[in-house]
Amino acid sequence: MSIHHLNLFLNEGLYIIPEEKNQLILTAETKLESEEPTGEEESIGSDEVLELTYEGGFEKGVLVTYEGNELTHEHQELLFKILGAVGCSLKDIALTSSLVIEEVPMSSILAMNPNKIIVFGNIHHDILSRRKKLYEVLQEDDIEYLFADDLAQISTQVNLKKSLWSELQVLFNITKK
Repeated sequence: MSIHHLNLFLNEGLYIIPEEKNQLILTAETKLESEEPTGEEESIGSDEVLELTYEGGFEKGVLVTYEGNELTHEHQELLFKILGAVGCSLKDIALTSSLVIEEVPMSSILAMNPNKIIVFGNIHHDILSRRKKLYEVLQEDDIEYLFADDLAQISTQVNLKKSLWSELQVLFNITKK
């Protein structure tokens, strides 16, 4: 246990007797050396793929992420109307928040093998490096990307809804009748 950990439950000051100082330092160094991972253990840990947690069935391989921790009821309704218009429901997509997706590396997302990735709002993730322009479908490595504004902005601005709809038609190959 380190001094920091002891400080969590000790309310009074902690004093080290000078005669025991060297012994404590040697004990701590020996313990650290024995806990250092070998090269084999490091390579196993670095290859580990974290799984992205999401809502939905992901049957159509569409990953949808939104800015923030959770959707308000109003924004959730808007999102499901949008998805319904392109023939998708919750069983067809993987829906996740920006807070969840920011915790996993891009390799974990690619391991899911998504066909399409739709990002609403700004997220702090490598996915955003692929964004060239909002409301423009981009194809890269067999994955189609669509970046849009946050659902809160889209819900209040008709021009953003129109821009989103026109690009969703391209993304999902919807032809006007």
